Amino acid sequence: MTKVQLPFALSAPLNENQLGRIADLYGNYGILRVSIGPDGLKLLVEYDATRFNPEDVEAALARAGFPLADRVV
Repeated sequence: MTKVQLPFALSAPLNENQLGRIADLYGNYGILRVSIGPDGLKLLVEYDATRFNPEDVEAALARAGFPLADRVV
């Protein structure tokens, strides 16, 4: 397993409904941890790089309805 952390900027803070969907992301085998930045406008996703690539992680977040602004490089 190769753990990778990938930061994402959000276009808006997460609402109550979206916060509840964070737990649903763990249903994707290979997503290990999702953290919200202190300002509420950043997500840090730790994932198994042998299972996902950055585009897969971004797609999973978009399907879950998170307001992604951009990946932070």
